[in-house]
Amino acid sequence: MATTSNPFDLRNIEWPKFELPQFEMPKFELPDFELPKWELPKFDLPKIEDVELPTVDQVTSFARDAAYVGIGLAAMTVERVQALQDQVVEFVKEQVERVRDAA
Repeated sequence: MATTSNPFDLRNIEWPKFELPQFEMPKFELPDFELPKWELPKFDLPKIEDVELPTVDQVTSFARDAAYVGIGLAAMTVERVQALQDQVVEFVKEQVERVRDAA
């Protein structure tokens, strides 16, 4: 395949360089001030005894079930979209035939 030269090759153009003027920002100082001090009330959290955490098998089972449900919903959605698409195509065909018959 032959290569063609691009008449608008921007890589070899020398672009002008602009220098921005040097200026100094005005100097200012923020005032010193103290924030008010306050303390949170102290309280004890209730103790919960014998919390049973799920096992690794329970967690993986839950994740697997959630994946199956998600895949099932996606499959049902695809099937529904295909059915709607078929209905739209059929409707358009009927309208085109109706217009052809009327002409």
